[in-house]
Amino acid sequence: MKNVIRPAAETAMVVGLLGWIYVAALAAAHPLVLSEPITAVIPVRRDTFGAFCLAGSAACAFVLHARTGSFWVKRKSAGGVVDAALRTLIAYALLVWTYLCVNSLTHPYTTGMRLTHFSATPSEGTTAVICFVAATVALFLVRARGSARV
Repeated sequence: MKNVIRPAAETAMVVGLLGWIYVAALAAAHPLVLSEPITAVIPVRRDTFGAFCLAGSAACAFVLHARTGSFWVKRKSAGGVVDAALRTLIAYALLVWTYLCVNSLTHPYTTGMRLTHFSATPSEGTTAVICFVAATVALFLVRARGSARV
């Protein structure tokens, strides 16, 4: 059973990321269809699907990095929980920031709107700033801790 856990986590990380990228691309091109179901078979909103995909992918990335020191290729020494959290924050905060930057180019009128239907705050613009600052601070902390790779 142990031999399938890592491949399952890697698969969930990649598939979750691809699901989120689909929803992010759709949001950039057609923001008004996000509240529609992903399919007739799965009656889940597209934006909800994307949020769960991103959260699941980030959780798998964190666990993989914490246990093995890498998101993908197993290294001999794991970096620990703090290193895994910082590296996961860097990667996923920059992904969300990139998505929001594309949104601001394709439909700038949504920058002041709330980010998700889950909560009234924060707005897309505020989230972009938070993600950029969080990734910057996390990158500094990883480098300041003396990590050899980013």
